[in-house]
Amino acid sequence: PVTELATANVIGGYPDGTFLPNGEVTYGEALKMIMRAAGYEELAPTGKHWASGYLSRAVSDGLLASSQVNLDMAITRYTVAEVAAKALRVQGYNLPVSTRTVSPFSDMTMEVSSAPYVLALVDAKIVQGTTLSNGNVVYYGVNAFRRSEVAVVVYNMMAYRSAG
Repeated sequence: PVTELATANVIGGYPDGTFLPNGEVTYGEALKMIMRAAGYEELAPTGKHWASGYLSRAVSDGLLASSQVNLDMAITRYTVAEVAAKALRVQGYNLPVSTRTVSPFSDMTMEVSSAPYVLALVDAKIVQGTTLSNGNVVYYGVNAFRRSEVAVVVYNMMAYRSAG
């Protein structure tokens, strides 16, 4: 998946040629990867930060509520799910609203504001949880995403788009 995404200019590595799969993903990196996977064109900077164009467009398209985001800060798993679900919908992909009434995750209640987005992506097989040794499935929504994990989400988004 990483090679395919790099070839499609959806993800990239660092100037020294590394990918750093266990590194935390920043807002800027996540916005670029998610928006490109959802079908957005490459966006030029609108400010000093290389990802400022993605932030501006994310705010104008309603993917994020505020432009007051530190693009170099780690992004949470809840925020990734919300941005990804909204981006697919804005780009015209029919991502249905989940009809689940109970969360499949022991660490996420249905009252969590991002739950509808997480569950829509779960139903579409774009994201999944982690099954613990006790059988509980967790989403770790407040945790940061690792680069390897976001690569899988982005790859699954592109597969979802291809499937129609």
